[in-house]
Amino acid sequence: MHIQFFVPGLLWPGLQTEAPTRGLSTPALERLLGIAACELTPGRGSEAALLGLFGLPPRSSLAALRRLGEAAMPVAETASWLCADPVGLRFAREHLLLIEGAELDIAADEATALVEGLNREFGDIGRFEMAGPSRWYLRLTHPTPTEFAPLADVVGRPVAHFMPSGEGAAGWHRLINETQVWLHNHPVNQAREAAGRQTINSLWPWGGGEALPPATAPAATVVGDGTLLGGLCRSAGTTSRDSSIGAVLDAGADVLACFDGAAEAARHLDLGAWQRALAQFDEGWLAPAMDALRRRRLQGITLLAPGDRASLVARLERPRLWPVWKRPTPLQAFIGRQR
Repeated sequence: MHIQFFVPGLLWPGLQTEAPTRGLSTPALERLLGIAACELTPGRGSEAALLGLFGLPPRSSLAALRRLGEAAMPVAETASWLCADPVGLRFAREHLLLIEGAELDIAADEATALVEGLNREFGDIGRFEMAGPSRWYLRLTHPTPTEFAPLADVVGRPVAHFMPSGEGAAGWHRLINETQVWLHNHPVNQAREAAGRQTINSLWPWGGGEALPPATAPAATVVGDGTLLGGLCRSAGTTSRDSSIGAVLDAGADVLACFDGAAEAARHLDLGAWQRALAQFDEGWLAPAMDALRRRRLQGITLLAPGDRASLVARLERPRLWPVWKRPTPLQAFIGRQR
């Protein structure tokens, strides 16, 4: 039995933060990093890394996969999809920064009114769908070759660096500007502005890609949540689920366990939330897994931690003799080696 831990955000991205692990206790992680074969590779988005785990090429349609993971939405026939998520834009000094929709406290009736209006005003480009207040989709009338930056890569960063690029990009720039003007004038946003709330003043298109071959499950058991993971599992003919390390070990089958808490905190540079997420992962999952490896209930542990500047891979197979002479390695040693 082998466990793969998928932990995006493990490597704190804010290089200007001095010693982000100060006060963080992760003894199991330090032990793993001290005895495992560890490698830092070039940075990689968590979405692309997750695609790779399921045997899909990097240019696969993330929008189609995320929509496939929407349990409440009917499965659509083959079509060209984009995520068209509602976001907020605000100025910070000379830069326009993006706030993701999940941070805007969008009410269901607000989202419904905006999506219905978008379909009336911009129906020529496709049809907008709402899976949740902050998760919207656009079924395109015509496929687009334009390249889009994943939303997670843009949160809290200057939007100008991540605008659509490649063939057809100019048309998407115009469309984004037109939707911004329309959103600004919509009664939903006028009410939000009057109440002193951040307006829903833009859409972020992303996730376009090629038609999907069936995914391949990387393990018999997949633990985790999230619509993208759900879509990948559905494509592979399996399901993801909540579970405990005890139940996973009792099942005796290979496991992929995905944890998003550190990634969400890292996107928002929320150091306290990041430390809490890693401490919970260390105590609740990694420590029992290391103990199971020592007791020969596990054959191996792999830690996969994609990040913006660098990605960490740590592999540990059950040794014949437990290497007690090797010292723990602090996570800070790998964070400091990012470029």
